[in-house]
Amino acid sequence: MAKIPFHSLSFSFLNEDVDVSSFRCEEPDLTEFLIEDALKNQAARLSVTRIVSYEGRIVGFFTLTNDCIIRKGIDDDDGEEGYPYPHYPALKIARLATHQEFEGRGVGRAMLLKTMAIAMRLSLYVGCRMITVDSKPKSEGFYLKYGFQKAQIRKKKDMIPLYRDFYRSYQEAEKGMSPPLSNFNDRTR
Repeated sequence: MAKIPFHSLSFSFLNEDVDVSSFRCEEPDLTEFLIEDALKNQAARLSVTRIVSYEGRIVGFFTLTNDCIIRKGIDDDDGEEGYPYPHYPALKIARLATHQEFEGRGVGRAMLLKTMAIAMRLSLYVGCRMITVDSKPKSEGFYLKYGFQKAQIRKKKDMIPLYRDFYRSYQEAEKGMSPPLSNFNDRTR
């Protein structure tokens, strides 16, 4: 099937008016989280879930929360030289799922792009250098394809800790741009 252009997707916060009951993905625990727990966690200020829609249908969702990653767990090329603290502040992708009927159409990539934009915006207000995710083994290749790396830390057996130094990516992208990306920073919002 054809890829769905990013501009054709809409992103909104999960709220009680959104009917998520028809959402289905390949991982039953992710479907269950969206239907049973996402709104409760959001109300308790534990995480925030965004819904991704295309032509009036929910095609994906992702849930974000705060995190940190131990400095020793990242590659020497990432982070800041001389960083004196034991952990880097991070934004964690707690859940990310595409509706099973829309897999392979660019929805997952779009959700990662949106997460990067949120991380960049967040970093203007509070420290945030990394994006982290505890990937299911089946999803590891997806994240690696988009620049995530394995963290050198141990987690649960069925999860693979990954991270991406999004600010390093930003710096590298800015080198080749005219005007530079930093011209588009708006600290007033």
